Parts: sequence; C-alpha cells; structure tokens
Amino acid sequence: MSAEKESKSDKSKLFMAGSNRDFAIQILQTRFDGLNKSQETHGSLVRDNLTMPARLQHRLASSHMKLEGAILCPICASDTSPAFMAGEHRMYRCSVCRTAFVSPQPSDEYLSRFYDTYHRADQDGGIYDAVESRMQQDFPTKVKLVKSALAGKAGRILDVGCGKGYFVKECMNNGLNAEGIDLSESGVRFAEQKLGVKASCGPLAKLKAELGSFDVVTFWATIEHLPDPMTMLRDIRDVLKPGGKLLLDTGVGDDWLDRTLPGCVQWYDPPQHLFVFSANGMRRAVEQAGFRVVTIDTSFERSKLRGYVKAARNGGMAALLRLAAELGRMKQGGFEVTRYPIGNLMSVCAERAG
Repeated sequence: MSAEKESKSDKSKLFMAGSNRDFAIQILQTRFDGLNKSQETHGSLVRDNLTMPARLQHRLASSHMKLEGAILCPICASDTSPAFMAGEHRMYRCSVCRTAFVSPQPSDEYLSRFYDTYHRADQDGGIYDAVESRMQQDFPTKVKLVKSALAGKAGRILDVGCGKGYFVKECMNNGLNAEGIDLSESGVRFAEQKLGVKASCGPLAKLKAELGSFDVVTFWATIEHLPDPMTMLRDIRDVLKPGGKLLLDTGVGDDWLDRTLPGCVQWYDPPQHLFVFSANGMRRAVEQAGFRVVTIDTSFERSKLRGYVKAARNGGMAALLRLAAELGRMKQGGFEVTRYPIGNLMSVCAERAG
C-alpha cells in the first residue's frame, strides 16, 4: 500500500478516547498528550468569544471559566471533555448540550485546500457530485417543506450554501421565487451559466444589504461544515423578514444510535464535518441566534416507509457492531473503529423572533 493510500486510510478511522462512555474501549494513555494544557487549543474558543452573545461572554469571563487551557462549548459555553480522535482531528463533546466539535478548528487555508479537492469532478478525486446526487433525491420533500413554510403565500427564498444551484432550480421548477448564495466561485458560475438560476458568490455577512430580505431561508447539509455556525445563524436571521422561516438539516449526534456506537456514525467526519449537533445543542443554537424553534425532527426521511426501513437497518447494524466492539475490548492496547455509513438526520424549522 502506498504512503498516500495509508494516509487516506488513517484519516478514515476514528480512535475512541472518551472516558465517560461505557462503550469507549480504553482511555488513550496520554489523554491527547496533555490536551487541556495546549496553548493552541486554549486560544481557539477564547478567540471565538468575540462573536458570542453577551450572556455567553459574561459566562466565559466568570472566574470558573478562566481555567488555563479549558475548551468551552462554542454553542453554550459549558465545559467539554475529549471525545474522539477523528484522523488527525480532536473532537470534544459538551457536558451540557452534548454537541461535538473539532478543536482546534482547521485554518481557513487548510479548509480552502480541502474543499478545492472536494468540489472537483469525480474523475479528478472530488466527491461533491456523488453527495449532491444523493441529496437531490430529497428535493421534492424539501420543496414541500418550503411551500408549507410559505403557507400558500408568494415569497422570496434564499438557499444558503447552494453549491451548484440544483435545489434553487428545483424550487424554480415548482413555481417558487428562489435564489442562492455560496462561497464557491465555480459552483455559482455553474448555477448561473448551466442552470440559469440567480446566485451570488461571497460571504452572506458581506452581501446582506444587496440581497435584501427573504420569507424563507434554506440551509441544507451546511451548518456542520462551518467553523463558526453561530455567526452564520445570526447572519441568516438578519436577512429574514420578521416571522420568516429557517429550514435546515444536519446529522444528529448523541441520539440512540450515536450512544450505541459513539464516534462510529457517519457524521464524525472532519474536516468535512466540524460540528455534530445534538437535538438539544441545535435548539440552543437557533434560539441564541434569535429564532423560535417550530419543529425538530430527529429521524427525518423523505417518506415514512423509508424512515421505518432505515430505523430497522440502523438498529440491526448497531447491535452487530456493538457486539463486535464489546468482543474487541478483550484485546490489549488501543482499539481502532471505523466510521460506518449509518446515522440519523435532523430536520429543523425555526421562525425569526421579533
């Protein structure tokens, strides 16, 4: 096996390191080699507190939050503990909201290089087209969610993280007034030139004024990719009309499946996924950003039948994998586990408050 293939294989594996899980095979001897004393990781959340709500800044400044090297939850500013090593990335879990996240967060340059490869064509080593193809199967159901949010009224729709614009095109095909925004120049160019949809390229924070206000913002399979999801949620709130709806989906963490197979579900996949939200963590995040939660569906599927089949499949696989892991605990030393293509999806509808 070549060095390149070995490196890719190593990054696809997760190493259990959480002492607070019955399922954790063993605590790694050094607990991330003195992770909590690392100045690098200490800076990651102290720096981010500048974008936190005032209430959370106050908590961060309080005496019990000033422990040297403490890694605090970016969502609720509570204490966290090491959970997993995902390839070269360290993941922590919040003790209160149970959200998991990467710390330290990868640099902008690192993520730029990663997504440059990610968005390439399949034959050039990219994976975006394959992911987009699977997502398109959910588009009819998601269009129905948009129409429900509009409640029979005409309105403007913004798809944040629109990629190549396929969902915007689906909305237009269903008579909806939709447009998109994305950071990818190639994605936006494809949307405009190949699909004929309206799309803007750049950060939402810088384009809010020229975009105007919207009745519905969709945010599909994007929040987990962001180093700073709270800032994006607040930017989305700014472009929504009062009472406007936010629709988003993301993988669920700390649910029955994740607790059965901690760290093995497909969502623990940095640097592609930097956050894995629990339902509680998602509720806290959207409420802190100025929304009122309307619904949170932690087992979202495009049909009830598909949901039942998926639940049965996930349950059966989880039971077998858990048994295999328990047998593996008899071995000495660290125990490698692999991320499996199973996991539950969370769909959220929230309304702009005020």
